[in-house]
Amino acid sequence: MSDKTTIDGKQFYDALVSGISNLIANHEHLNKINVFPVPDGDTGTNLLFTLKPITTIEINHFSNSFSEAINKISDTAIDSARGNSGTIMAQYFVGMAEASENITRLDSDAIAKIFQAGYDSALGAMSKPKEGTVITVMREAALAAQENIAKNNIAEILKNIYESSVKALNRTPEQMQLLKDSGVVDAGAQGYVNILEGIVYFIENNRMINEKVLESLSLDNTDTNINTHNHDKPKFQFCTECIINGEQISRKGVKDRLNSLGDSLIIAGTKSKVKIHIHTDSPDMVFKECTSYGKLSNQKADDMFKQVESIHNKDAIAIVTDSGCDIAVNPHDSNIHIVNVKYSFGDKEYIDKISQTSEQFYNELKNNPIHPKTSQPAIGDFLNKFEYLSSHYKSIISIHIPEKLSGTIQSCKNAIRKIPDFKITSIDSLSASVGLGLIVKSADEIARKINDHDKVVKKINDLIDNTEIFLAIKDVNYAIKGGRVPKLQGTIVDYLNIKPILTTNNKGNLKLAGAFWGSKNLNKKMGKFILKKLEKNYHYKISIAHSNAENEGHELISYLQDHFNNIDDIDLVDLGSALGVHSGPGALGVGLQKVIND
Repeated sequence: MSDKTTIDGKQFYDALVSGISNLIANHEHLNKINVFPVPDGDTGTNLLFTLKPITTIEINHFSNSFSEAINKISDTAIDSARGNSGTIMAQYFVGMAEASENITRLDSDAIAKIFQAGYDSALGAMSKPKEGTVITVMREAALAAQENIAKNNIAEILKNIYESSVKALNRTPEQMQLLKDSGVVDAGAQGYVNILEGIVYFIENNRMINEKVLESLSLDNTDTNINTHNHDKPKFQFCTECIINGEQISRKGVKDRLNSLGDSLIIAGTKSKVKIHIHTDSPDMVFKECTSYGKLSNQKADDMFKQVESIHNKDAIAIVTDSGCDIAVNPHDSNIHIVNVKYSFGDKEYIDKISQTSEQFYNELKNNPIHPKTSQPAIGDFLNKFEYLSSHYKSIISIHIPEKLSGTIQSCKNAIRKIPDFKITSIDSLSASVGLGLIVKSADEIARKINDHDKVVKKINDLIDNTEIFLAIKDVNYAIKGGRVPKLQGTIVDYLNIKPILTTNNKGNLKLAGAFWGSKNLNKKMGKFILKKLEKNYHYKISIAHSNAENEGHELISYLQDHFNNIDDIDLVDLGSALGVHSGPGALGVGLQKVIND
């Protein structure tokens, strides 16, 4: 055993990285035993993505001071914090950092101080702490640190803290009936103990435990099925998170404002940066309340209902798409998963189809003098999605808006390269909006029927060849502002009152498919245009999208049904922001998919 009586910041950092590598090596097991607060099988994944960025900190950029090291660690953790467990862990580091002033090396007194501060900070971040969870084990670790304050050997102190934490972990099923009924310990608490185990290993052996897991996100596709049939459905639908950046942010004030909007509320961070985690049915209201305290970033809202259902799909193929896909399907009756595009009006960022309703988006588009900009999902968004789905599906097919129109599919491909051991295929749909929606909806139906990855990919490519999208723009000024139509051409088109119809070609580029004179009876004009595209010897699936023009959308459906008999399916959806920022209000989109029988 090491005989060190103190350790500095760099030694603590290396020990913590060892602890994180141990957690990552066991993250699939954490997913498997995750039953509280929601049995959605993502505790390990959330802790992985919260803590892995810490392992990439450039330690050469700070001195050996413990205070400097832990402040950098806590700041990184707040930025990357994900999920209930990840946010609690981030706040634990914040508490340690706040107590670390003037601590350059850790001795027994300092260890007791930071473990107590970490526990107090994590406890204070929670709206309704519950015994039998990670907070219980953190408390026992802090008590053990106090009990060992008279000892000098750092390795002995940390080992005693670890052993006390293991005992506390093993008691968690007796403190929560849900854990006892499920035959598991608390997943977040187990992750915390994994970290302590890795720290002790490094201090004793001067090398990291499970170091190789840090080299990649290698997924072993471990069976992580959880028996959730006897568990209650999550009370709220969305696991909602964001970061508030501001000055003198009152965490208590934020907590008071958000308490009534859901449960599992955790407020972590500092006076200038606060991480929000809450389970809610109203992400838009959460984000709206948070904006009163500062600028928002890292917004997300994961569908927990969908996550719980995904746990039982181990032999199925997951279909992933982006929110540029406008689709008429109940996601809870499918294996379709969405990675959300984001858009911003100036410095105010929104999650597509989460932060605002369609009506709210088009009203702001109409009234806000700042034209919005869309941004593709980050690689991390795809990594989070793929890593989670890899625990619950046998493979993934990811279908997206054209590479010529967006960098979304490139982000997807970059993420896939980081997960080499799990089968994921990316596909450029060469379509958008309801065209993409028809492809994704049919892809899910095919995957459920034949459940053969390679055969499904081939059939999706056939679907793409037989799917078209047409978008009639009522006001070309939005396309001019968005840069899709050159200003001079757009001004001429607007002056002549020409209403263009756009489509995508076989390379995914937008091109002009036709035009109307005037906006009167746009739905009937669009109907006549579409009828010319339909071949009488084929049947079709049709999907209509509208941008704040629901009545016109219904009238277009009626027109097509009255004039063409071979429509197998037709539906109406809102046109999302991906095309909506360019089309503006009043636009109508039509997706056509020719039905080809095998």
